[in-house]
Amino acid sequence: MNRGLAKLLLVLLSIIATPALAQITPYPPPPAPSQVGAYIGGGLGYAQAKKGCLGILSGGGRSCDDNDMAWGGYAGYRFLQFAAAEVAYHDLGKVTATGPGSTEHTHAVVMDLTALGILQITDNLGAFLRAGAYRATLDTSIRGVDDHTNGNITYGAGLQWNLAMLSGLGVRIDWQRYKKVGSDTSLYGSNNYDVLNASLYWRFR
Repeated sequence: MNRGLAKLLLVLLSIIATPALAQITPYPPPPAPSQVGAYIGGGLGYAQAKKGCLGILSGGGRSCDDNDMAWGGYAGYRFLQFAAAEVAYHDLGKVTATGPGSTEHTHAVVMDLTALGILQITDNLGAFLRAGAYRATLDTSIRGVDDHTNGNITYGAGLQWNLAMLSGLGVRIDWQRYKKVGSDTSLYGSNNYDVLNASLYWRFR
């Protein structure tokens, strides 16, 4: 075999072998994109007062509408891939009692501070649990009844999805419960509110 032919065979072997070697070379996978940082969001949802019409809305043979549209916004900071903290405002809508010749309602708004534990399922999809505390204010259409303010615990769970094609933008669906909004010793009674919410959020980079 002459030297020219030997060189040609070596070149051909190197061309054939390079892709195969690339497949078996143990390169580490690329790191997952960091989700750490500040974010803001807001959305709409559905709120239900689980115990219906209580206190000043109860009795008298009135019908009760215990659910309404909810809306709100939040701001948070993700300290780690698996932990974040949020402050939020939610308008929980009205609970309405309707009877002969009259319709009255109570209205609830809350501010809450919660910690989130996050499980990153894929690079863009995550699940979370939340727990924290809230401060609620109740008002009513009934004249002569003062507003009532109280605090208690809140908790919930949800899913969030980062929209890869729009860097920084994401979608969240979550459920949250506010325990004992109001008081058994007040004119409003004490109710539990469940909120199912869908929102958009923006992560700052």
